[in-house]
Amino acid sequence: MAKQIEGVYEKVLECAKAEFLEKGFQEASLRTIARNAGTSTGSIYTRFSDKNGLFSAIVSPVEEELKAWFLAEQESFDRLPSNQKKEKALKSSAHRINAFTDRIYRHFDIFKLLLTCSEGTPYADFLHELVEMDVAYTVRFIESIGSDALSSGRLTDKLLHILSSAFFSGIFEIVVHDMTREEADIYITQLWRFFLSGWESILTRNNEVLLKP
Repeated sequence: MAKQIEGVYEKVLECAKAEFLEKGFQEASLRTIARNAGTSTGSIYTRFSDKNGLFSAIVSPVEEELKAWFLAEQESFDRLPSNQKKEKALKSSAHRINAFTDRIYRHFDIFKLLLTCSEGTPYADFLHELVEMDVAYTVRFIESIGSDALSSGRLTDKLLHILSSAFFSGIFEIVVHDMTREEADIYITQLWRFFLSGWESILTRNNEVLLKP
């Protein structure tokens, strides 16, 4: 086996990220990446198998870490007694959104790749997978706090999926539109308040307050 030159792996990743950000996955060229990294396409195939493997090497650590963190947050909240869920729902939601935003800005370029450059890769479903996770735990939350939103028909499975998808798409607009962190903090707060009002309307039964500030 030929000895791999030190530093080439990292240089390829750096040049590949730039190429994917500029052209997207489908139009990105391994030849261009290899030339810019000062290596050969054969060297890239040896290290990453193919273009999909190269893209995955760049985005998968961040994507997997985010999903693992999000799942752990959902599980932690789900284990709370029902009365504590009512009391802590808003605070927990605000904390989760802030932590979510922090993660986006720590790896802004990676999320740019996932959201705008991943067509043609398995990562094109990244947003959908988050939504599916959120929907499952939202159903558990609604049932555990005694809301009749689902059983009464005020909230349907389809509407729940649309609302979750709209919310996460809204959050990731900070990446699509290259917002500064300062702009994002203002925007995310407004977005959260907007959706909060809607959720209060859906969850409320006979003027009962289910989400406590």
